[in-house]
Amino acid sequence: MIERVLSILLFFCSFVVFADDTVLKLYRPFGEVVDQVPPSVKNVLQGYCDTQSQLIIREDAWHCQAEGKIFDPCFVKLAGNKMEAVCPQSPWVGDSVQINVATPLNNDNHVTLDMSRVFPWAVELVNGEHCQAVAPNEVYDSMPIRYRCSNQNVLIGYLQRCKSIWSMLEKTPEGVITVEFRRAWF
Repeated sequence: MIERVLSILLFFCSFVVFADDTVLKLYRPFGEVVDQVPPSVKNVLQGYCDTQSQLIIREDAWHCQAEGKIFDPCFVKLAGNKMEAVCPQSPWVGDSVQINVATPLNNDNHVTLDMSRVFPWAVELVNGEHCQAVAPNEVYDSMPIRYRCSNQNVLIGYLQRCKSIWSMLEKTPEGVITVEFRRAWF
């Protein structure tokens, strides 16, 4: 009898032990959206977009400037006149800037998205914390700072994709810990 109870208990506990896989999301700046706030243009500026985004390697993502500010990433519709770039704040904040450019933007020379190799633009950790990519210009303990998070912590080093739930090191005031990703937006 005890063996039967233990085996049933073990069976049900096995479902609790496994975490959900990291969900990979393609950020959609145009059209229907799922698990992201739809972008809403709050400001229209004249500017220019000169190179592919530095924060997300994706064929429709640009690095733009307007009024002395840098906007990255900015997204251009694959169809249409390609003279407008929408620059969202994040997948969680819909307020966006639209940058109008003087000549059509050409995505032909941009590197296409490969989720197995590039870093996501934004991530949600399993604890609910939101983190966004930054240019890896700063280092901590010889590792590049890749993300700034909503609680002012930073994610450092390299993304661990070996398991079904991705992880990375997080620098906190108490030290460095490993954190897991719930969702990753590309």
